Amino acid sequence: MMGNSLRPVLMIVEIIVLMGVIGSLFLGVKLTAFDFGVEEKYKRFLCWVFMIMGCLALVFFIAHLVTFYPRSST
Repeated sequence: MMGNSLRPVLMIVEIIVLMGVIGSLFLGVKLTAFDFGVEEKYKRFLCWVFMIMGCLALVFFIAHLVTFYPRSST
């Protein structure tokens, strides 16, 4: 009985960790792009692109975890 009530909490923790990793990846790509000479005027555009990609990744992670996260066998 305890496993079923713990499942949503574990899913939320896993989503937070995954989004932290994805967010760090996007920030690294953005900083690398500016280091290689992308102009400052594209900063806002890149922010929006990575925000949209992050939202799409969040939807994918939620759908994947709701569908495939193992249920308790008890």
